[in-house]
Amino acid sequence: KAEYDWVEPFEGGQALVGRGDRVGTINRSGRAVVPIEYDEVLDPVEGTSTVERAGRAGAVDRTGDLVVPMVFEDVGEFSKGLAYAKKDGLYGYINARGEVVIPFAYTSAGTFRNGLAVVEKSGQFGVIDTKGNITVPAQYDWVEGFDRLVSRVRLAGKLGVIGPFGDEVLPARYDHIGPFTDGLALVVEGRKCGFVDATGKVIVPFDYEAAEGVGNWGDMRNGRAEAQQKGKRGMIDTKGAVVLPFQFADVGGASGALVPVRKKTKWGFADRRGNVLYTERYDQAWEMVDGIARVKNAELFGAVDSTGREVITPRYLDLLDPTFGHMVATSATGTGVVDRTGKITVPLEYDEVEVINERVARVMREERIGYIRLADGAFIWKETTTGSPE
Repeated sequence: KAEYDWVEPFEGGQALVGRGDRVGTINRSGRAVVPIEYDEVLDPVEGTSTVERAGRAGAVDRTGDLVVPMVFEDVGEFSKGLAYAKKDGLYGYINARGEVVIPFAYTSAGTFRNGLAVVEKSGQFGVIDTKGNITVPAQYDWVEGFDRLVSRVRLAGKLGVIGPFGDEVLPARYDHIGPFTDGLALVVEGRKCGFVDATGKVIVPFDYEAAEGVGNWGDMRNGRAEAQQKGKRGMIDTKGAVVLPFQFADVGGASGALVPVRKKTKWGFADRRGNVLYTERYDQAWEMVDGIARVKNAELFGAVDSTGREVITPRYLDLLDPTFGHMVATSATGTGVVDRTGKITVPLEYDEVEVINERVARVMREERIGYIRLADGAFIWKETTTGSPE
């Protein structure tokens, strides 16, 4: 009989395991590290893992010893030796020994990023440093946090940007400000939009239309952003230069060598320099992942490579994006794995399939699991009908 009901992949030398409704961790030799007695065990951060049991939270060290007692209602992940904790309905911060460093005075609190954390008091949000000093008073309806050197904020339904000491980079007057990607943030004001840098300087003028849903598709990614002029979509670079002419009804993401484009009802592809390879070929086309883009005609999925060549003709009922150079595919016979050329590496005969890494796939059929080597399709391990390994 299997020792555990489930085992997750190893992270940092340990793997999360479960037995019944309890979880713990084991090391690579199979020895238990965190005892299997908790409701939840979070991934270790700074050598410490938050654990929960019966509505109480604490933390264990790398050896599984309890270093923060189970006396808190909530404990976050540690950053620079501090984690938020909740006690008697209020949040403060503790160190890795469970000692209170910043008193319990907040209705919510976030993890420290770059030495700063977002806290909430009386329904408003501000920022404190690792000593508990207030760097931004609690006066905003929302504060993003300082994963970067600046943070987006919301006040009275409008968005702005501040620095770590509350200095105003952009006033809170804009309808939308996207995340900073490639050093730029999409900013929408009324019916127009453009891009600013982290100092608030306008890099791409507000010459583009704030079309419906622009906040979902208009961010700068991989040096390119979808934009709209006179009702037509195109693409610009980080300096605002047009790299794909404004002649399309829709444009996909530019994460690879090719960009999905649609002029009328069907999709094709253009390269990142704006050269259109072909249009009106597929009912749907997705952006490239690891040099492969999925496509769909009728209800069947296929794929093209970075040259636009169809490497898998649309024939699968489902086809996932590549993971470690392989794609999970589903046909009428079941689910399996194909490689980047379309070659079947795991037969399409399983109920569930997951590519674990570049060498191994996990398969399940009739609630029995197995692990298959992708190089030759041979089983590394599988359960028998009794649940024992074979």
